Amino acid sequence: VTVGATAGVSLWPSDSALPEELLRKADVALARAKAESRGDVRFFQPVMDADLRERSLLQNELKQAIANNQIVPYFQPVVDLATGDIRGFEVLARWHHPARGTIPPLTFISFAEDSGLIGDLTFSIIRAALRTARNWSGEPTIAINISQTQLTDPKLADKLLGVLAETGFPPHRFEVEVTENALASDIRMAKFVLHRLKSQGVCISLDDFGTGYSCLGHLAQLPVDKIKIDSSFTRTMRERGQSATIVKLIIGLGRSLGLPVIAEGIETAADAEALLQMGCATAQGYYFSPPVPAGAASELIGRRLGYDMTASA
Repeated sequence: VTVGATAGVSLWPSDSALPEELLRKADVALARAKAESRGDVRFFQPVMDADLRERSLLQNELKQAIANNQIVPYFQPVVDLATGDIRGFEVLARWHHPARGTIPPLTFISFAEDSGLIGDLTFSIIRAALRTARNWSGEPTIAINISQTQLTDPKLADKLLGVLAETGFPPHRFEVEVTENALASDIRMAKFVLHRLKSQGVCISLDDFGTGYSCLGHLAQLPVDKIKIDSSFTRTMRERGQSATIVKLIIGLGRSLGLPVIAEGIETAADAEALLQMGCATAQGYYFSPPVPAGAASELIGRRLGYDMTASA
C-alpha cells in the first residue's frame, strides 16, 4: 500500500488564538495545497483567505448570472479557405459582468466546473445559441464544446437531443466538439455518449488534435466526423519546421480517412494561404473574425471572409 498525504497548517497564536479559527485556516491552507501540489504542505497565509472569499463570491455571482442569462453566446465563423464562405460557427461563452467588466472564459469556466455549475452554464449557452441561429440563412453549422466532466454523464446525449427538440434545431447542423484530454478519463462512457449522438445525426469533432492522449486510437474507436488542428501548431508552423510537419501530417491523415480538417488560430493571410496550399479546406481565427455577438454573426453570413480583408482582431 502506498500512502500519501497533503497538509495544511495554521500556527497558534500568530494565525489565531481560537481553536475553531485555527482549524478553519488550516483547512484553507489544505485546500490551497490540494489545488497547487498534492502530497505537499502549505502554511496558512492571509492572502489565501482573501482568495477564498473572492472565489466564493464569484461562484455565487456566476450562479446568478446563469439564472439571469447574463452569460451569452458569441460566434466565431469557420471559413472555407478557397472561397471565403462561412460554413459554420463555434459558440463561445462571454460574461459581461455589470461591475467587474468582461470576465475571461478560462476564469469563469473553471469556477463553473469546480462548483458543479458547468452543466447549467453549457445548456444555457446552447439553448440561446440554437434559438438564435435556427433560422440563419445558409444553414450554417453550430459547434459546442463539451467538457471532460460532462462526458462522464450517461444522460448527456439525451439531454443534448432534448435541447435540439426543444429549440427546433436540426441535428445535422449541430456539432459537438470534444478534446482528447476530455476523452481520457472515461473512454467507454465517451464512446456511449458520442455514438448515441451520432446515431441521431449530430456531427462529432475531435478538438485540439495532436495535443492529447492516443489520438490515433480515438479516431479508430470513436464516430469522429471532423478533426480540428490545435492553434499551438498553426501559429508556429511558419517559424518552426516541426509544427509545419505536424500540420501537414494531420491534413494528410484527415484526407486518408475521409475526415474534413479545420485549422484553428489563423491570424494572418500568410497562415491562411499556407494552409490552403497544404490542402486544408476550412479554418477559423481572428484573421477572419473574432468571436462576435449573435447580431454581428448573422451579418457576416453571405460575406466572403478572407484574403481581401485585413485582420479584424
